[in-house]
Amino acid sequence: MQPTSSMKEEFLKKWQMGLQIYRPLIDNTSVSERRKAIKLSADVAMASLRKGTTCWSRALIQKTATEDNFLVRQMLSGIKAETLINKKLPKVMCHRKIVRRSKMILRRRQSRSAIEEVAAKARKLIKKKTQGLRNVVPGGEFMSNDVLLIQETLDYIVSLQTQVNVMRSIVDAAEAGSER
Repeated sequence: MQPTSSMKEEFLKKWQMGLQIYRPLIDNTSVSERRKAIKLSADVAMASLRKGTTCWSRALIQKTATEDNFLVRQMLSGIKAETLINKKLPKVMCHRKIVRRSKMILRRRQSRSAIEEVAAKARKLIKKKTQGLRNVVPGGEFMSNDVLLIQETLDYIVSLQTQVNVMRSIVDAAEAGSER
């Protein structure tokens, strides 16, 4: 799934708003402070695109609100900032239908001991990979449901692609302007 042009436009608008809020604060600061301001405003802009409908966006909003509450409130002014900042992550029950169906198919094909050995290796590999995802996706540590974790990861990837595409466009435009 590729980011749409409307997502890119909305991200750019929100990001510019965040940079304008920070502008008076970062004009006379160090490069690391400017970098932090750009990152914070980009994170809030990306999370505000989802309006708090995903766990990762709520986690990013909560994390950013602890670092700069003013920025978050200004950028989320049309989205009920207070409810998003304090919103808890959902408790979702795990779907076991896929696991049961997989076990039935394996039982038909293999003997009991071979199934258990393969299942144990698969569980170990899945646990390792999902823990890696939980560490990468904002709010992933709160998601006990693997299906929800994968959905949130896919959505987060699309948002990151949007952010990268917009930033590339800005760099390309700046380079084109300097060549003239």
